[in-house]
Amino acid sequence: MTKAKGRKNLTNRRAFMGLGLAALASLPAAGQSAAPTSTASPPQRARLPRRLAADFHQHIETRLPPLRPAFEAAGRETGLEWRMLAALGYQESRWRPAAVSPRGAQGLMMLMPLTAKKMGVKNVFSADENIRGGARYLAYLKERIPKRIRDPDRTWLAMAAYNMGIGHLEDARVITQMRKKNPDRWMDVRANLPRLSDPAWHARVKHGYANGRETAQLVERVTQFHAILESTVPDAVIAQE
Repeated sequence: MTKAKGRKNLTNRRAFMGLGLAALASLPAAGQSAAPTSTASPPQRARLPRRLAADFHQHIETRLPPLRPAFEAAGRETGLEWRMLAALGYQESRWRPAAVSPRGAQGLMMLMPLTAKKMGVKNVFSADENIRGGARYLAYLKERIPKRIRDPDRTWLAMAAYNMGIGHLEDARVITQMRKKNPDRWMDVRANLPRLSDPAWHARVKHGYANGRETAQLVERVTQFHAILESTVPDAVIAQE
């Protein structure tokens, strides 16, 4: 009986310590302030793979510097946070201006030809033009999200639409509502995106099949890249250069 009670107390102490460590991990580090609401990242479900994280840190040093002015200019023009645009650009092309996808998307922000034309991009392989066009397109999609939805959910929903199209995003929101969840909350919509590849669900919505898992992963990756950029490329350092 005494041994059983001792084991129970040890288990309780371990559980308490685990909760304490989790709470400490959620606190900002000394000298850091909380991220502004408009750029806050939703909770991340997994860490970046080690190799991808290493490549990203290396590319922050080697590929980002010549592109940073274009991201900052696009951010000023559209009102979008430049690091978030840079994170999206990295997810789309690894910051490679000459990138081309199997589906026909082109340039650093992976714009389809018709989208690039609508956004005023003349040379899709010009990093400056492509970044500006991608920022304009994301801002356009953000305007199409219902006005009642606030940031950061509004931005992440727009980013999902950037990848899959506004129609498929609306289908995902419809499914979310069908399942008695909040279609205005990104994490609820995210949980239902994979159902767009399930015939039992995509047959019930307007635009049919879509690879919702891919879109969910894209937004998650962008949030991870954005968080790293916020912690490693602060405005104070940029202002001094």
